[in-house]
Formats: sequence, C-alpha cells, structure tokens
Amino acid sequence: MVNPFNEVNWKPGRSERRKFAVSLMIGFPAIAVGLLLAGRLNGGSWRIELPLAVGGIGLAAGLVFWALPQIVRPFYLGWYAVACSIGFVIGNAALAAVYLLLFTPIGLVRRAFGRQTFSKGFDRGATTYWREARKTVDLTKYYRQF
Repeated sequence: MVNPFNEVNWKPGRSERRKFAVSLMIGFPAIAVGLLLAGRLNGGSWRIELPLAVGGIGLAAGLVFWALPQIVRPFYLGWYAVACSIGFVIGNAALAAVYLLLFTPIGLVRRAFGRQTFSKGFDRGATTYWREARKTVDLTKYYRQF
C-alpha cells in the first residue's frame, strides 16, 4: 500500500518553510503558463485572466511566506495534507489497476495454457514433498551462484 504521509516532514523548520515558499513562487507561475497554453489550444485565443490570477496569487503568497516563515506552518501542513490525501488515493488506485490489468491477465493466460511455475498439487500417496537439490561438482560455482 502506497502511503505518502510517511514521507512528509510534519514539523518543518525555517529552511523547510522557506523551500515551501520558493516552490510556491516557482510552481504557481509554471501552472499559470500551462493554463495559458491550454486556453490558447482549447479556445483559440489568449485568455490571460485566470492564468494571471493563479500566477499572481501564488507568487504573492510565496513572497509573503518567504519573508515571514513563522506564519507558513498552517499553510504548509494543509497543503501537504491535501496533497498526500490525493497521492494516497491515486497511488493505490494506480497500483490496483496495474495489478488487475497487467498481472491478472498474465496469470490467467498462463493458467489457461497449463503453464505453472511451481507444483502446488496435493499427492496423498507421497510420503514427503522433499526434493533433492542438484549437487555442483565445480567448487568455483560456490562464489558465483547465478
């Protein structure tokens, strides 16, 4: 199970809060550029109102948070709580999708064609399921087993 909550510093120091502010100053204008380009591709014209607002708010918040890192902690914790919640859901859904859409069909195809990696049947007549290992004559194989 993917759990992004374990990787977050929940008691950030001054430098960690300043890094958060810098990431806001870089991230929100980058998102604004993406919104601007998406608006151009979708609508055919340069719609600058939303990208300007997103970039300006992020840049202003980043500057204030960088100048006053003592007020950042609640925003930092809220931001990472929301981000980790989204990451928890998306990460586990992606992991389940890969398992169900990739590994399950491979296993079903292998089973349908009778291919089994190991014997898992039950034999009532067998006294033991022990198998003797092949003995290696060459002693140098001891150091290079594979």
